[in-house]
Amino acid sequence: MKFLIPFIFLFLVCSISGVSQDNTFTFKGKVYFSTKPLKGATIEVYGSGDLIYETTSKGSGKFQFDLKSEKQYMVEVSMENMRLKTIWINTKRTKDADVKIPVFAFDVYLEEEAITPYDELSELPVTLVKYQVKKKVFYMDKAYTQVIKSKKKEIKQNTFLIRR
Repeated sequence: MKFLIPFIFLFLVCSISGVSQDNTFTFKGKVYFSTKPLKGATIEVYGSGDLIYETTSKGSGKFQFDLKSEKQYMVEVSMENMRLKTIWINTKRTKDADVKIPVFAFDVYLEEEAITPYDELSELPVTLVKYQVKKKVFYMDKAYTQVIKSKKKEIKQNTFLIRR
């Protein structure tokens, strides 16, 4: 009995800390304008609609942030007089990851393009980053990116026909 109480206490402490422990993953990127790194771009990370992290790109265009597992985030990269780019990051299916997941790196290219009233898809995420369980890595979903590009092209073509 004398050893049983400390053992139970130790077991409970370990169990509680194990349950509340969240995996975190590092994402880093670089912001460009044309082919040059862009200093001073704003990077905002939103979770459930709330701003949870904000930073600016360094002189080399670099930025970095950590995200928790089992959540979805929107990352907005912006700079004055440039078109906002949104990246959707889904960390679902990572709770039970039993290996160190590599840092996910990506580049963001900002453009000096004005948003018109006809540009209905301008605020949608340009890409989706999600976790691949079998390979134990994050990756960009190319199918999502292609659908968004096609829709934008279709809307621009329809807009051109309407304005004639």
